[in-house]
Amino acid sequence: MESTIEKTLHHVLLLSRHLERINLRGAIVVALMELGVPTRSVGFEFLKMAIELQRKDPTRTLAKDIYMEIALHYRQISKYQVEQAIRDAIRTAWKEGSREAWDWYFSYAGRAMLRPTNSEFISRIAYILEIWQECRNIREGS
Repeated sequence: MESTIEKTLHHVLLLSRHLERINLRGAIVVALMELGVPTRSVGFEFLKMAIELQRKDPTRTLAKDIYMEIALHYRQISKYQVEQAIRDAIRTAWKEGSREAWDWYFSYAGRAMLRPTNSEFISRIAYILEIWQECRNIREGS
């Protein structure tokens, strides 16, 4: 039986083959679309930015740093509106998205398949993209 780590690595390698010609932002979009996050929602845009910020600096806190930075970037909104829009986008994707994609991204040892929190969602996608980037760098020889 294939371990969860082996499954994750296998999927990351598959992603890296398909995503060789795109940058990190493109990989974020692919991951969000694969999970079924509605592209028409403002939460989609906020998630893209949140994942990118988390990926650049994993030590940043979501509520204090990342939500606030997104709110400042978009002006006229509060960090609470950012949080709610992200939650709504994740909730919609959870209800309507591909169960297979959700199983791949979020079923790992010791975790029941429950809808992830905003923090879990953003951290997990950022982590998977970090692995993808490392695989990509190894393949490119850098």
